[in-house]
Amino acid sequence: MNTWTHERIPLTVAPFPGEALDSWLERYAHRLRTHTVDFADYLGLSHAGLRRMVRRLHRDEADLLQRRTGIEVEQLRSMTLERFDGSLVRIAAKTRRLTAPAHWRVYGTTSRYCPACLTDDQGRWQLHWRLGWTFACTRHNLLLLELCPACGKHPPVASGGNHRMLPRPAACRALTDRSGCGARCGFSLTKAPAVGLRAGEAVLLAQAHVDATVIADHHSPAALERAGELSHLGRRALRGIRTHPEDVPAVALDIVHACGRALGGTEASWEVHDARNVAIGTALASIATDPTHPLVDEVFAWMCLSPEQENFELREHPTRYLRNWTSAGPRVVRRILAASDPQLTLKARLRYGTATAEPAEPCLSESDITVRASKTPGMLWPSWTLRLLPPKSPHQPRIAGIRRACASLMLIPGGPAGHRMAARIMGNPQFRSNLESLLAFVDVDDICSTLVHYARVLDAHEVPIDYARRRALFADEAGALPLDENAHWRLCKSLGTRQFQQVHLERLHWQLRRLLLGADPQLGNHAPAWTHRFAYRTHPEILAFLDEQARRNLAAHHVTDEPVTWEPPADWLATTALPQPPVDVSAERLRALLTPDSTARDIAQTLGLTVHQLRLLMESRRLSAQTRPHNKGNYPRPTRQGYLVPDRLRDLYQRQGLQQRQIAQLAGCTPGIVKTALKQANIPLRPRRAAGELRRSVDPVWLRTEYHDKGRTVADIARELAAPDTNVSQLLDAWGIPRHPPGHSAPPAWQPSPFASLGVPLSPDMERISTRAGALEELRTALLLPGYRTRRAAALTLGIPRTSLNGRLKKLETAAGFAIFNHRKRPVAPTARGQALLDEAQLLLQRLDTRSRPRPVTCSSSPLGTIHAVLGSVP
Repeated sequence: MNTWTHERIPLTVAPFPGEALDSWLERYAHRLRTHTVDFADYLGLSHAGLRRMVRRLHRDEADLLQRRTGIEVEQLRSMTLERFDGSLVRIAAKTRRLTAPAHWRVYGTTSRYCPACLTDDQGRWQLHWRLGWTFACTRHNLLLLELCPACGKHPPVASGGNHRMLPRPAACRALTDRSGCGARCGFSLTKAPAVGLRAGEAVLLAQAHVDATVIADHHSPAALERAGELSHLGRRALRGIRTHPEDVPAVALDIVHACGRALGGTEASWEVHDARNVAIGTALASIATDPTHPLVDEVFAWMCLSPEQENFELREHPTRYLRNWTSAGPRVVRRILAASDPQLTLKARLRYGTATAEPAEPCLSESDITVRASKTPGMLWPSWTLRLLPPKSPHQPRIAGIRRACASLMLIPGGPAGHRMAARIMGNPQFRSNLESLLAFVDVDDICSTLVHYARVLDAHEVPIDYARRRALFADEAGALPLDENAHWRLCKSLGTRQFQQVHLERLHWQLRRLLLGADPQLGNHAPAWTHRFAYRTHPEILAFLDEQARRNLAAHHVTDEPVTWEPPADWLATTALPQPPVDVSAERLRALLTPDSTARDIAQTLGLTVHQLRLLMESRRLSAQTRPHNKGNYPRPTRQGYLVPDRLRDLYQRQGLQQRQIAQLAGCTPGIVKTALKQANIPLRPRRAAGELRRSVDPVWLRTEYHDKGRTVADIARELAAPDTNVSQLLDAWGIPRHPPGHSAPPAWQPSPFASLGVPLSPDMERISTRAGALEELRTALLLPGYRTRRAAALTLGIPRTSLNGRLKKLETAAGFAIFNHRKRPVAPTARGQALLDEAQLLLQRLDTRSRPRPVTCSSSPLGTIHAVLGSVP
């Protein structure tokens, strides 16, 4: 104030920087040689309100103090705890009582103190000593004190009561019980011994960090989050020291000793939030959250110790106590989730995103997942599938099943949906089979990280197609899907092709439905073989015709604001770290390679890709190879490959004596194609059996043993004899062998051993096992088991139903005739005889997978030309 009013006290006492209001009033009373209570009465203030005024000043109190002392209201309010209300302290609105704060539970009327500061500042008490976050003096490198060393009580900052004794600066004003007269302690607090701290060590660094991040900007969200982290982890560290002193790390012991404490003591002594405990807890919490500290992982892991970590079974949830960590803030929760990643099932890793850099608790509802499903096609987009696939595959994958599994799994991250709900929403009843294809081909860590990224990117953007509506309109194959057949016939005539027959119309309907759905109409892991040829080489006008027909079907359902097909832009994933880089091939180079004479295999080898990756790349860019000119049916002979190469075919047919049907099973084609290949290679066909030759060559006793005793089927025996089923049935009736009753369970069907052509001698066990249908799948599954703790854990990790896995092992061990695994040991380990069998299987499967696979070859006369690879399939 500029003028001296008649209400103002003639003597002025200026407050020290950072001084508390009650300390200043005490010093003012001492300057006037009076008691603080009398001074309050003189000012017109109630002496009972002095303790509350340091927390918050009422307007009339602030105005009165301004008039009587000349100190501005803003400065008076800065000497109270009011500005910390709601962040570091909590002050009741009416009573001005201090209640429990959000973090360190320091909410009394007392204050900590530094004896060196009291000496330098002539007994002035700092306001920040009242905060629970202030535990050390960075000015004098001392740990703050709580009690008076003489009387053992909290020393009051200002004198109170009715005892009118002139206060002394820096003297303990606590009442004692000596002689029952209510005497003051009077000990000089400047002489109180305090624990010294060395500069640059953990406690002082923690106090400096708290001053900068928590106290300086205490109302900001970052400061509140940081306070929650340090408080929660600090209290957890104190609990660990109290309950498990034998597990305390060395750095924690050093901090405990630096603060003048020792392990042990009563349990309550570690629960009190005094300066020493707060210093210990905050220092350890600072280390556990400092990524640059060398012991950050060790200290954080020690804080996270819990009894449930002794159980190594895979879990559906990160931890039963995850909610207890919520107060520590999202950064700590993310670390807890990331640390639990190895102990989680596939569904839990996807739901919580623990394999990514930003794991989080699920926060989406079922409606949010429904919205995400409407943005997702039934099969993952080809460009996103390419980002997920390994750079090179040694065997044929089931790409359609992989893409269906990815689309279903993308509904799990961040929401309540599980496998069943996701499959039901996406209309994918064969999800289990699709998931097995995905897990057998793509690393599970890549699945858990990439699909979570995809789901989050999809939630952040809008998609121009409502795929849920498309599935509701066009998924039912029994529903009508109009196609202008006359326009297609005229188009084929203009192009000089005869692809307007009924089979071609059925394929066009299939492709049209695929365009509208963004996925194959037929569920399963494999698309028909003709679709690969159609996608690779189709005339551009045929593709344009399909697009036009798709637009007409959409318009018929009043859908005019959506494109026919759509692919996510590349910039959606520009800032996303994915395990595999995209296939970096320019459209110009790819278009130059797609010549009329090029084959998919040749182009894939040129680009260093698999055929399936090439097809995905072409589909993502809407490219097709140039069509060959129509030559009125004078097509060149197809180039035979694999098992149908003339020299190899001659070896199989003439030297090994295999039948045409057996060669067709090996080559993955029809017997008619094998017969055509024999004729083109000038290999003379063996004459048909003469009348009665089959009956003369088959022993009735052998037939009765195989059919009646072993329970084999007619079709299985006919395949072995390379004879029609009807001929074997006639032999059964002629020799009086009784037929199987209804519901008969036949043993696994016999098949030629897939390892027969590898040039490796087979053991008797392997020769017996490999001639059974399904043997390859069972052997591949058995090779995955060693090392898992239990078969249940292996089934959860591999995504195989436990019943299916146990069934495969049982069939394999039954065929082998001995136990392959010791089912009483943990982890799963093979027996000595089983180990020899698995070693042999590993060698044979590696050779089978690494050798060049035969390309399916079809004749133009085949109606559908559907060819599947029968060996080396992914389990």
